[in-house]
Amino acid sequence: MDLAMAQRLVDRRKAAGLSQEALAAQLGVSRQAVSKWERSESSPDTDNLIALAALYGVSLDELLYGEAANDADDLKDGSADTETADVADEAEGSAEHAGCGDKPLFDISLARGIHVIDPNKGEEVHVGWSGIHVANKRKGEEVHVGPGGLHIDTLEDDGHSVHTNDDGTVTIDGETFSSWKEAHDKLDHHGKHFHTKVGRAWNKFPFPALVALAYLVLGIVYGTWGMGLFLVFLIPVYYAIGDFIDQRHLSKLIEVIYPAAAIAWFLYMWLCLGQPHPAWIILITIPIVKALMRWCRKQWKCRKQA
Repeated sequence: MDLAMAQRLVDRRKAAGLSQEALAAQLGVSRQAVSKWERSESSPDTDNLIALAALYGVSLDELLYGEAANDADDLKDGSADTETADVADEAEGSAEHAGCGDKPLFDISLARGIHVIDPNKGEEVHVGWSGIHVANKRKGEEVHVGPGGLHIDTLEDDGHSVHTNDDGTVTIDGETFSSWKEAHDKLDHHGKHFHTKVGRAWNKFPFPALVALAYLVLGIVYGTWGMGLFLVFLIPVYYAIGDFIDQRHLSKLIEVIYPAAAIAWFLYMWLCLGQPHPAWIILITIPIVKALMRWCRKQWKCRKQA
């Protein structure tokens, strides 16, 4: 980024009465990033440029090329009073936009399209000649539909990535399928990929229906309607075992089985034996075990990448 644009960013920020920290908070970036922009060490990306223009109440052209600044310089040479009035008006307008930092920002033009940014929710929508782009930075989710196809990315630990390719193939979580039908045949409705036939058959089996049938039989024949409810805890355990058979992830197996077993044991001690104390202590260990298992997975991934 050239020094002239860096100086314009400094001037616009000061005219709006914002410090670097305040501007960074408005845009959802670090103060160091704002400082680098103003020292010409780096450039704001497209989304931040749009947010800056909306925040300062100017067009992108004015922000990038300084058309408004050049006009102000001309006016300064001609009349100091006029310049003072213009700067005051600009500061007032910028302050008005700055005061609405928690409200959605809009930018609409024929050339650039429609851009809506909600810094409060971390959501962005861009509609233009290149397609439609929707993003939620807080959740790490992005969807883009355009001439290049469909692109869906979720950056969470259990998220998925879906891209359509020019040759008609589909790439899901890094694996390419010849068609949507092939992807449908190899994945379940959650996008989970089965590595083995046993794992696929295990997960496709209607185990919840079997549990419901067993509950009815036990209730009708033996009258154990209350105790029969504990069968519900077998459902997550069943699918966790299926995932383990298919992918051999011991940490994920423990992360599901331990909470189910801990909650079932606590309810038994409380409802059946009338001893909720000190049985409730086991509930505290659930987040500890889950955090430990996630840490183990991250360490394992780092080891594989090293």
